[in-house]
Amino acid sequence: MPQKKRITEFAINMHCTHLMLLQQEDLTSVNEYNYFSSEYPCHIYFICRRPWLLIDPTKFKVTNEVITFPFKSQKEENFDEFEINYPNKFNTTDFILTSDYPYNSFELRRDGIVAIKGKSAVLLQHFGSQYSEYLDLEVLYIGQSYGVDGARTAPDRLQSHSTLQGIYNEAIRRNPDCEIWLLLTSFEKFLITSMDGRVKLNEEELVKDSEHLKKVTSIFSNNDLDEQQVINFTEAAFIRYFQPSYNKEYKNTFPNPAHSTYSQCYDLDINAICIELETDSLFCRLYSKDIEKKWQHIKEFPLHNKEERKSMFEI
Repeated sequence: MPQKKRITEFAINMHCTHLMLLQQEDLTSVNEYNYFSSEYPCHIYFICRRPWLLIDPTKFKVTNEVITFPFKSQKEENFDEFEINYPNKFNTTDFILTSDYPYNSFELRRDGIVAIKGKSAVLLQHFGSQYSEYLDLEVLYIGQSYGVDGARTAPDRLQSHSTLQGIYNEAIRRNPDCEIWLLLTSFEKFLITSMDGRVKLNEEELVKDSEHLKKVTSIFSNNDLDEQQVINFTEAAFIRYFQPSYNKEYKNTFPNPAHSTYSQCYDLDINAICIELETDSLFCRLYSKDIEKKWQHIKEFPLHNKEERKSMFEI
């Protein structure tokens, strides 16, 4: 089949705008933060794991100069121990750190008043990206929320999610040295346009190219892309990219014009789908068995084979 010629080509870029990292027991309080909204709903969730991170209250120390936080990161039956010295700017040494077994959460009191409390991993996260090796997340499963027309959102859905329960059970049985974390995300779509003036078109082809340009830009300007289809191809693209162990669908079948769940992309004759996700704000990198650890994951997926259509990113 000869390549279809176009001067103007389009790609839909899905850029992550909102991230929330939490554990299963925190799902009931997600909506209290009003972080996700009708404008930026929770679209996609990632079920991840990382080494069990503990805080050791017996080695906690405070001087007039520094506060020493002792951590342990479990790797199978061994522990990697390290300390973080934080400048003591509080004009007191009256700090008490308490943590009960299994030491993955803590409470810090200053002058008898609770100053901070929470997960040990979240505390470490606040000390910056230099400790990312203990915070990096392996992607195990990717799913979508139903958040369309008032249906359940990802936080609600995950509270009774069978796959999540299965991963937890598997982690306890096979990987007791790891913790399961949930990454909730919201994405915003952008239209990428390219124009190649070197393409020679006859008059009929020029008219079709112009009509295509008007159709696609009109749909984007009027926000007429079907939201469920947008969520569908975003989920499919990330599954294809990360190849998570617990996903089955889309790992080797995205993109495919036979999939009706994102058929609008083919109806509009879009050239490619792009995904973009950054986790530097969480001081951790995402990875999987197929994808190395990165702060930023960007990938484009041409929707047509090379014989039919050249990718706009190869021009």
